Amino acid sequence: MRSLFLKIFLSFWLTQAILIGVAVVLAEHPPQSVVTRWRTLAAAALKLHSNTALAYLESGQAGAATGYLRSAEHADDMRLFWFDASGRQLFGAKSPEQVRRMAEATRRAGQPQFESGLESNLATQISFDRDGHAFVLVEMVSHGHGPMAFRRSVREIIWRLVLATIVSGFVCFGLARYLARPIVRLRATAQQLASGDLTARAEETRRQDEIADLVYDFNRMAERLQALMESQKQLISDLSHELRSPLARLNVALALARQRAPQDQEGVLNRIELEATRLNEMIEKMLIIAKLETGDQQPQGPVNLAELLREVVADANFEARTRECRVLLEVDECYSQGNSGLLRSAFENVVRNAVRYTVEGSEVQVKLVCESRSGLDQLAVVTVRDHGPGVPEQELDHLFRPFYRLDTARTRNTGGAGLGLAIAERAIRLHGGAISASNVKGGGFQVEMRLPAKRAGGVPMEPVSRAGVDIPV
Repeated sequence: MRSLFLKIFLSFWLTQAILIGVAVVLAEHPPQSVVTRWRTLAAAALKLHSNTALAYLESGQAGAATGYLRSAEHADDMRLFWFDASGRQLFGAKSPEQVRRMAEATRRAGQPQFESGLESNLATQISFDRDGHAFVLVEMVSHGHGPMAFRRSVREIIWRLVLATIVSGFVCFGLARYLARPIVRLRATAQQLASGDLTARAEETRRQDEIADLVYDFNRMAERLQALMESQKQLISDLSHELRSPLARLNVALALARQRAPQDQEGVLNRIELEATRLNEMIEKMLIIAKLETGDQQPQGPVNLAELLREVVADANFEARTRECRVLLEVDECYSQGNSGLLRSAFENVVRNAVRYTVEGSEVQVKLVCESRSGLDQLAVVTVRDHGPGVPEQELDHLFRPFYRLDTARTRNTGGAGLGLAIAERAIRLHGGAISASNVKGGGFQVEMRLPAKRAGGVPMEPVSRAGVDIPV
């Protein structure tokens, strides 16, 4: 049970229910001294009633005897049953089996009997006429009546417990909700921040307690985090723009130097040109990331993913010739709504990364599958697999961070700056998709990109038959 609300609610409710149950049971259970006193009083009272009724009966006044017992019933709020020596009932309503059994036991024992039940208590008394015949008077007192008014019936106790438990449940529910609700809202806001919405803020309340202080401090933290992230994005954007001008002048100066430099300086100039090209590519990627982070690049229209991948794979195969590799493509005819330039950049960065790190003479496999989801919705799944050294498992979650590099797999010799996968991740996420990376059993590395798939007109498409395309080198 991970819910804080349920933990608070159930713990409070269970505690309240136990305390109420114990209190009710203790209150309804009389001490032994009270029970002994009741038995003594009941025996004395029954002795008086039995002797008086028997005196009326012996004087030939049977009606007076029954009248006396009836008045005693009403006065003491109880029920009386009177039996003669043969077991015949002389007074009272139809007697229950328990009453007749108690009367018979009293006749045999020749002394009063007492019995406590779930719904009532029984007391008996025996009297003898002049001829020695036994007459038994039985008293039945229901819980909550007469001398046993301090007792309640089992049904009443259960109903009281149920009612008390329900009332305490409402109270505990309100208390648990009061304590847990702001924490639930705070968690939802934290999830929004984690998903990239830096404008998310927790709702502040008028409460004057530690939880209110926590919400206030959380919002101040979120504001500070938003300011830092925005300043970082702005810094990257400004630096990228500012660096392009001196880089352009550097290219011009390099061209002039080539015209005037002697032949033995050609290698140095080529190296300067290579580094300038890499710097220009890195600045271009930094600008793309800055635009993706700020949301400037928005989806524009339907994109033929199969055609886009064919173009990307054709360019990648041209580069793969230098490493005696080739890129294989297998596609479904699949469309997605979005920005073709951004999606091309995402696919290209992933494919070129695979070509760069796959083993020489091996193949890079690119596959596009259009999967069915609920209803008519489709999902375009693009997987790119190489046969390289792979990535340590503990590093997989960090691959899509800007400028993140692995010394074992990405060295300066490859020319990578750690921006390609970061651009791909942001472009895919901007289109409502997701990207993930994993090592492949048997060797190799795989990146999977998932995008919503649609027809050119915006209607979810049905999957078509798959066509394998092998673009030769």
